[in-house]
Amino acid sequence: MKRFWLLPCFTLVLTAADITGKWAGNIEVEDSSSGTTINTPVRAEFQQQADKISGTIGREEDQSSESIRNARLQNGKLLTFEVSSPEASGLIKFVLTLDNNRMEGQMTGSIDSGPITGKVHLSRVPVRSAP
Repeated sequence: MKRFWLLPCFTLVLTAADITGKWAGNIEVEDSSSGTTINTPVRAEFQQQADKISGTIGREEDQSSESIRNARLQNGKLLTFEVSSPEASGLIKFVLTLDNNRMEGQMTGSIDSGPITGKVHLSRVPVRSAP
């Protein structure tokens, strides 16, 4: 009888989302002063071990990225984390929805000129196999 109870538990573990890997995409920020949209290419890398998530995110052209903190993946679909950036006057908060190999959502924070909000679009970077 105990064996039958374990089977659903293994199924849940096998179907849980794993965000480990490299991700690339962009963040779109509306510039209210000019009426334009600033589109910034970004890259991210996440490591997930059970319920612990760590990683980095940053602009594609930058040599280094910023570390994420307070990361949580809720219900295998909703990823939240915070980033401290030199350009920001506080923490930047990300709320992203995972859908297979894509993540989309919002980032919010503030810079010297005021609040900032952006739309985030990330796709998992395919792992290249060795020739």
